[in-house]
Amino acid sequence: MKKVFFYNFSGRNLPDYSRKDFDTMHVVNGMIKQTGFQMSFPDDGSIGVDLGGATVFSAFADAHVHFTQTGITLLGCRLENAGSLNEIFDMVKSEAADNEYVLGWNMQETRLKEKRLPTSEELDRISSKAFIWLARADLHSAVANSRALQWARSRFPSVVAPQGLITGEAYNFLSYELNALLPKAMKRQALELAAQECYRRGVGTVHALEGCAASESETLAAADFFDSNPLHGVIYHQSPDPALPKRLKWNRMGGCLLVDGSIGTRTASLHEPYADADTSGSQYLKAENIEKLLTAAAQNRLQLALHAIGDRAIDTVTSCYAWAAEKFGRAPLAHRIEHFILPTDKAIMAARDNSIMVCIQPVFDHFWGGQAGLYAQRLGKERAARCNPFKTMLDLGIPLAAGSDSPVTPIDPLLGIHALVNHHSPEERIDLNSALSLHITEPHKFTGEGSARGHLKPARPADFVCLADDPFLTPPSRIKDIRVNGLYLNGEKVF
Repeated sequence: MKKVFFYNFSGRNLPDYSRKDFDTMHVVNGMIKQTGFQMSFPDDGSIGVDLGGATVFSAFADAHVHFTQTGITLLGCRLENAGSLNEIFDMVKSEAADNEYVLGWNMQETRLKEKRLPTSEELDRISSKAFIWLARADLHSAVANSRALQWARSRFPSVVAPQGLITGEAYNFLSYELNALLPKAMKRQALELAAQECYRRGVGTVHALEGCAASESETLAAADFFDSNPLHGVIYHQSPDPALPKRLKWNRMGGCLLVDGSIGTRTASLHEPYADADTSGSQYLKAENIEKLLTAAAQNRLQLALHAIGDRAIDTVTSCYAWAAEKFGRAPLAHRIEHFILPTDKAIMAARDNSIMVCIQPVFDHFWGGQAGLYAQRLGKERAARCNPFKTMLDLGIPLAAGSDSPVTPIDPLLGIHALVNHHSPEERIDLNSALSLHITEPHKFTGEGSARGHLKPARPADFVCLADDPFLTPPSRIKDIRVNGLYLNGEKVF
């Protein structure tokens, strides 16, 4: 029986994270036995651990992570810091010198000097023998060279790829086919890397969105990984078929089941055309498709999670969720919508009236909000100003939880908290206490674990993060710079 006595820290809990709630904690076999102020060192053989004056919170939780893909991205050619096409070409050339497969990630043309994506012809000049696949940051499109395009056409014959750019349903299908090409050992290494990334960011729980309709293997590999790892992983199998979650006795299905695409790739489904292109995006699931999913979820008493970004897609999903509430009654665990970036007023009220859980990505606003950001470029300033209405939803009592959508944006809860209190639209900024809660307690409620996790109280797991600075004594503009000094899961230090 392992016993640990932690001391010299400022422990925080809801309802008020700004207030010191305890400064000593006794942990037995990974569970909190007692917390208090200046408790005496127990005479039971406990090990003493000095936390060095850290500010201590329950471990962060990330409510939306493509966990396997995050690790694959960490293993690949990372393009997020490229400032020009030449920089991308240099990175790809270096990677192609040693690897037959060059998988590039997090490419974003709006950050490049040329303001465009590379072309297949340009990638062929680097190498026509290597397999080159460069995915856009949103993971809704990729540019492929001729060898990769040949493979793509063998798997999805109707693919249309102007200048090598693959988007829409072709990309959605091919991205999972691409992962299937990777060796099992590489995927296992990817899972380990993703876990280490969580640890260094203070994350103890992830909602892992895994697999696809065509395959259970990635989902089962992630489940096996979490079974033997201290990181708490709650898996969403991204399939319309409830068979796997029912077999494994999970209470949820879906995840990023795509109703539409992304704003960056111009595939998010809009009521009106994009400001910079003659398209209103793509809607992959219509109301009748969603109603079938909701019927399957109701018959199996499962929560359903769907991806919806554009206003037309969000209106469709919220209307269908309202239909399901009337037809089947409230679900045992409320259904989720992932992203909810450009909701109409009607959709916001439908989310409130039907207790829909909304998983938001605060860092999207940090990277792409504002009058000159990506949203404004794609949507125009008026619609961009309506994106990510976090405070509006919070004030209406809509259940919110924060996720990164990693690898689209990094696993980094402190950056997410920073984004919430520094929203580009001042009227949508939320208070620090709420911002912390959306990254600590609220994600657990989304999976039915709200009473068991997210609070440093007796009979809960000793999962906690140690911060070098108190966020409440840190200027709002510097919250993202706070350092994670340590992470303990089940009372054991993992970082």
